[in-house]
Amino acid sequence: MVEQNDFVEIIKKLTNKTTFNRAISISDNCVRILKMDKDLGVIEAEIQGNKLIPYKLNFDISRKNLYEIIYHDCPDYLAHKKLNNKFCKHITKFFYVLRNKDYQFANNLLIEVNSKINIENQQKKIDLFDLNHFVNDDLKNQLDFDYKGFDYFFDILELEDSTRECFKEILMESRKLPAALRGFHGGYEGGLFDHILLVTNYAYKLSNSMDYNVNIKKAVLTAIYHDFGKISYYSFKRTDNVSKISVNREELDFIHEDIVRKFNYEGRDYHVEEALAVLKRNSQVLFLDDEMYQAIIFHHGQWSKYFPIEMNELATLIHRADMIASQTYFV
Repeated sequence: MVEQNDFVEIIKKLTNKTTFNRAISISDNCVRILKMDKDLGVIEAEIQGNKLIPYKLNFDISRKNLYEIIYHDCPDYLAHKKLNNKFCKHITKFFYVLRNKDYQFANNLLIEVNSKINIENQQKKIDLFDLNHFVNDDLKNQLDFDYKGFDYFFDILELEDSTRECFKEILMESRKLPAALRGFHGGYEGGLFDHILLVTNYAYKLSNSMDYNVNIKKAVLTAIYHDFGKISYYSFKRTDNVSKISVNREELDFIHEDIVRKFNYEGRDYHVEEALAVLKRNSQVLFLDDEMYQAIIFHHGQWSKYFPIEMNELATLIHRADMIASQTYFV
């Protein structure tokens, strides 16, 4: 029989102190086990969170990988924990409730899940040179259209070899980084690449619709550019020293002064300025005009930090594509 401390050690491995403490604070009454087949290792449960409709939590241990073994629809799990093979507070709480009901089964289930996670982690290897597929392979199954890779968009843009290589160098860095810190959307290694690729696909899709009158090439370029600032900032946070990516404070101040002088805006947004600084540093190969400049400045829509907020049509399109990626797919 597995000892209690083994159970705790596995939980600690699959979570962190903050998540664990949040899980313990959840009442046992919030967890309802609707169906449990011990022989098949199948469980259907629901957990009451902050919203009216409870979250679903299903297990099927016969599946091959964690994506299929655990189905859980809370935003934190979908955006951050799932892709890092970690438990959110709901899954953690579930195991403690299950252990109170059936100690042996809870331990065996936890050991089996952990075993498959270990195998998956050993097999996980990101191909930094692959610019045509999502890092999160499961993402493509959620889309209602056939997405395009960056080589497709590079061909549409008719990029010269030097420009294409510059794009590749920057985007390969994004495959090492999350889309957001502190557990928000796309909080896994390669999440930033997935976010940029998904936003680019939606920008292309929207620019081909009747809803927007924008230049398709500008829409694609701006979508690719819009989060280059995260590549710079997150590379710095990871102490990566990549000359084409990381920018310094002098460059940011120059961009800030240029925005104020060119558009007479007030406020400051380092995320935007870092993106524009990366473009400025590579201005010989990366195209940017005032329409795209403003679209990057205001791609956060109402949450933009420069004022007055002037949403040209391209900015509105990029903001919509950005929101679809981050709010609908949590990437």
